[in-house]
Amino acid sequence: MWSRRAEPTVSQGGGLFCFRNKFANKPRIHTSLFRPFFLRIIPPKTPARTVSYPASMASKYPSLLFLLLAASSLLSTTANFDAPGLAKDADFIDELPNQPESADFRQYAGYIVVEPINERRYFYYFVEATGLNPASKPLILYIGTHVVDLQGSALLSAFQQVGPYSVGDDGQTLYSNPYSWNKFANVLFMEGPVGVGFSVSSNGQDIYKCSDLQLIDETYKFLLGWMQRFPEHRNADIYLAGQSYAGVLGPGVATYILFKNSQPNATHVNVRGILMGNPTLDVDLEFAVRVDSSYQMNILSEEIRDEHHRLCGSRDPAKYTDCLKPLQEESLARYALDDNSVYAKFCPNIDLASVGLDNFKTTVYDCVDQYVAGYLNIPFVQGVMHAEGPAWGPAIWQPYARSLEFSRNITDSTIFLLRALGEGVRALIYSGVLDREAIIPTEEYIKKLNFTIASEWRPWFDNSVQVAGFTETYREGLTYATVRGAGKKVMADKPRCGFILANSFVTNSHLPRSNFELPV
Repeated sequence: MWSRRAEPTVSQGGGLFCFRNKFANKPRIHTSLFRPFFLRIIPPKTPARTVSYPASMASKYPSLLFLLLAASSLLSTTANFDAPGLAKDADFIDELPNQPESADFRQYAGYIVVEPINERRYFYYFVEATGLNPASKPLILYIGTHVVDLQGSALLSAFQQVGPYSVGDDGQTLYSNPYSWNKFANVLFMEGPVGVGFSVSSNGQDIYKCSDLQLIDETYKFLLGWMQRFPEHRNADIYLAGQSYAGVLGPGVATYILFKNSQPNATHVNVRGILMGNPTLDVDLEFAVRVDSSYQMNILSEEIRDEHHRLCGSRDPAKYTDCLKPLQEESLARYALDDNSVYAKFCPNIDLASVGLDNFKTTVYDCVDQYVAGYLNIPFVQGVMHAEGPAWGPAIWQPYARSLEFSRNITDSTIFLLRALGEGVRALIYSGVLDREAIIPTEEYIKKLNFTIASEWRPWFDNSVQVAGFTETYREGLTYATVRGAGKKVMADKPRCGFILANSFVTNSHLPRSNFELPV
């Protein structure tokens, strides 16, 4: 067990050194070698052994989709066959290295088997809610994100956005997050699929392929297995949360849970809501209108926007070659902008000699991701968090699974969102207005739903005088909110506003108004 007072050890191999900081009076871990390391690790690609799911009917026939998923579930068990009490105790984290002195909550980390044939194991990090009787509070399952076409780890959000701690710029020190979501809920961070973060398989050939449908199925199995290990949370109200890809995975998992709940002798899961940040909801719609957001931000010229609409808007295969020109023009116009926010700050102390076209964004903007990677790649930290390596080598944590082949067989999540809302599951869509691709596609998507407005478009506030964004609610159970001054990572850019958003939604309360609003 790690102790803050324990003397640090020194690696004799010359790779890493542990030393005591005379100012902080606690062990420190030198990790400078790790910061760029995750960018250079590319595991050997091998054929994957995964369950295949038909892609053609995924969006149109959800009942058939769930029958296919249910049939695949017969090939494997739906939960771990471990001794829940022993496994839970083994997953307990006394404290993380270099975390702040005081913590009034418990935390756990470990693995849940989602497919026993290849021992596909999803890694999780769980933080209990603060205060008395945490089991009486809701449970938020935080799923991963993605950027471009890379599947991302939920631990990024855990250690830079919504978890109890954030990693400092030394890649070693943890600082308390005053806007952690565990102040109002239990938060369970899931890394999936296998190949993302610390999630592993005993079969080295099984790591590199997955699909939307497979991930929905395995997320459900993960949740059942986790609740078996933590039975005090079996009756909790469950909320699914995440960014970007949560627009597909959130509605998909929620609807699959509802489908499984209706089956005889099924374990009932109380899914109550979905929180989706700057979500990808309809790929075709997003592709067709995303340039309008960039145009309004003065990133693209009117000529490029119009050319994109004319040649790319219809997704006509016959115009594919013609569409390449405006796509290339778009790419050139925004290549030097961060993918998360058009006004993102660049990293401090950039070595300009190391910056090139192939690593521009990761070097200039992704320093926070590298801080998290530096911390999670410390062997001591991995040991405390019970992280294990894959069959082919040691544990190496990367923010994004660059070697994962992921099949997108759900391009439009509308049918799943409608089914979930129709059965009483509420949904929150929130968008940071500085994400160059989110605002207009999201508003066009909501317009397509043709919902009935329950509360008209209005500003919402974080302190009665500061406009945090704008919001509108619908009778069908959907809330839409924008966040000013934030990009794709709302919880990192505007943590207080993000906290208010999530807390208000989980407690089913209205976003705050101003005490000085004009009468209607």
